[in-house]
Amino acid sequence: MRLLRSLTPLLAILALSSCDLFEGPSAKIPSDELRKKWRECKYISNPSRTKALACQNYDRECDRRKKKGDFVCY
Repeated sequence: MRLLRSLTPLLAILALSSCDLFEGPSAKIPSDELRKKWRECKYISNPSRTKALACQNYDRECDRRKKKGDFVCY
């Protein structure tokens, strides 16, 4: 029982460290597709709530890539 209690936190840390918690699904989008979706968002005058959320995610991903030196959206 004592061994199980000491191994549980170690296994949890190991499992969480293998995940990239700060990378969302939009990080997997290829650059040309991200650019296309980002530009589409710029021309929508009255987006739905879900579309606005998706556009915010594209903006965040473009900014993240920009900080890495990949100016895919600009």
